[in-house]
Amino acid sequence: MNEENAKIKKIQKSCKAANIVSKIFMIIAIIGCTICLITGIVILTHTEKYDKEITESLKKSQKDRSLGVGGFRIAEIRDGELVVTEKMTSSVPSIQKYFDEHQNSAALPIGFYLLMAAAMCGMLAFALSMLSGIFGIIVKEGNPFVDKVKKKVFIAMIIISALVTFTAGTGFGALLALLTWVVYTIIDYGCTLKTLSDETL
Repeated sequence: MNEENAKIKKIQKSCKAANIVSKIFMIIAIIGCTICLITGIVILTHTEKYDKEITESLKKSQKDRSLGVGGFRIAEIRDGELVVTEKMTSSVPSIQKYFDEHQNSAALPIGFYLLMAAAMCGMLAFALSMLSGIFGIIVKEGNPFVDKVKKKVFIAMIIISALVTFTAGTGFGALLALLTWVVYTIIDYGCTLKTLSDETL
């Protein structure tokens, strides 16, 4: 019995540590989201001002790289030049007019790339917030098999699966979706056993 109590205390300490670590990463993701969002908006609202600076900076760049998230590529940097791979279009006439006016601008794809990065960081921050909440509930309840944990795990895993699908591809996303199903089933089974045990007692 003493050995089991020691194991439970060890698991509770692990949950507390995981709660703290997930909160730290959540704060980092929020900071990243804020920086990317503000920078992206500033660049998109002042494309004329930043276009020249970005073009000159790219000429000094020695590395070729792709600007995009997951399978979606906005542009590529090749030999110090920005090559737009996806022409931006919109069904909203005013936005389409903006795209047409700035189609040769280097600032436009950079700004949208930053907004995409901000969206990804925001989703990551939300998922980390959910994970932190899960560990917090486990510490508070002293048991992972409660309905609150089951719901939060399911939502967090769906968000993480969507993030992985968008960034790493459909195959990894499908694998994580299957893992979500497995984890949810295990927790649901544990909750049902706990309810039966409580009713028996």
